[in-house]
Amino acid sequence: MKVFGAVGIALLFLLMGTGVSVYAQDQRDDAKPQAQEEEKGKQEDKAAKQDEKKEKDQDVRRDDKEVRHDDKMEQNEHHEAGEEHRAAAGRIPDDKFRAHFGREHTFRIGHPTIVEGRPRFSYGGYSFVMVDPWPVGWAYTDMVYVDFIDGMYYLIDPVHPGVQIVVNVVM
Repeated sequence: MKVFGAVGIALLFLLMGTGVSVYAQDQRDDAKPQAQEEEKGKQEDKAAKQDEKKEKDQDVRRDDKEVRHDDKMEQNEHHEAGEEHRAAAGRIPDDKFRAHFGREHTFRIGHPTIVEGRPRFSYGGYSFVMVDPWPVGWAYTDMVYVDFIDGMYYLIDPVHPGVQIVVNVVM
């Protein structure tokens, strides 16, 4: 009888273990579709983010092209304005230019006066009209000079090399 009891208990444990094993398998099978759905959702999110990034990159490239186009247009307008003003501008005789203008003859503009919507200043016995806008970072108290380059007069600030303002001589 002890043998039957031991065998019965063993069978009972075996049946219970099988039931638990089957139950656990069912749970794993139920979890697989959920995990697959989560993975699929993550992949869709990733694809959406990549599409969004591509759109942003395209927008940035489009904006860069527009900025470059705008810069070209501005340069062309600047060049055309310079050409117009060059034709209308006066010319300082070479001997007077060397005596009062150039890199070695710096001065401070102070506050320019506005005449017909354009800033104007005087120096060396001549009046100058600024064709270009006053650059950011320049101060009216900076030492500047007028130079003649390629047939045009420029106001140059040695503190800010590379930036030049086109100016015309008013006769």
